[in-house]
Amino acid sequence: MHKDNFDDWREYRIMMRVHFGRSKVRLTEKYDGRNDPRDNLAKWNEVYGVKPQPEWVHLFYHTLDVIPMNWYLETEIHHGTEEWYVLRQGFLMTFSFEDRFECINEAL
Repeated sequence: MHKDNFDDWREYRIMMRVHFGRSKVRLTEKYDGRNDPRDNLAKWNEVYGVKPQPEWVHLFYHTLDVIPMNWYLETEIHHGTEEWYVLRQGFLMTFSFEDRFECINEAL
């Protein structure tokens, strides 16, 4: 584990690659709540693998846009969710609405 400050961003990026591995797929688009949340989770699994890791609960926040990020902060952090399975289920139950509405605009 690295305990000193980084001199520049290049060192930081190298350390992150060493710690989290190099993935061929990157999560560059943030989930905004308009699409199926299962697609976002499928991309997540493609990047990070299918075996849940403890840090996933904290890393997931960085893949969310404003509205889902607010959900994460207000609901999940407030309740102290620390398990990936619980966070994943809450995310799916909150943002899955395709059974009732064609798109998010109809749901609102």
